[in-house]
Amino acid sequence: MKVEAQGSNEAVSSWQAVRAELVDVLVGLTDVQLRTIVTTRMAPAIYVLCVAGVAAINLYLAALVFGYSLALGLVWTLLIMPVLFVSGVVVVRVALEVILSIFRIVVHMETLMDHVSTLKGQTETIVDRTEIIELPRIQFWKPRRRRGDADTARDGARHAN
Repeated sequence: MKVEAQGSNEAVSSWQAVRAELVDVLVGLTDVQLRTIVTTRMAPAIYVLCVAGVAAINLYLAALVFGYSLALGLVWTLLIMPVLFVSGVVVVRVALEVILSIFRIVVHMETLMDHVSTLKGQTETIVDRTEIIELPRIQFWKPRRRRGDADTARDGARHAN
């Protein structure tokens, strides 16, 4: 009895999650200034519709080929149609993943720009503080004499004495 109640609770909660996601997508579709990206949430539905479209086109072409002859229809249905269906699904999948990757890049770039603007504000206050405080300057490079130059200078000093 408990197992059935738990199963129905999971079904209700999953239905509520689907309903909430659908509401979010519909609210996003009403955003006429395009501030929110809903394409990533609509991707599963778009993928299913495109795969159904590829299947419908293949079935329509199979019906046309069967209209010409039974033998051509069987060849089409058994050999060509599966290859075209898989090819169509691969093309749809790749195209959708490319589009989603572009959207993800945009989202990551927006996040990065937010972080950069936050860092910019922090570094400006650091620069302001360093202008007040006198910091010692460290010279990382010093003119060095080569070994031969040092020997020549030493020999010159000996001859001068």
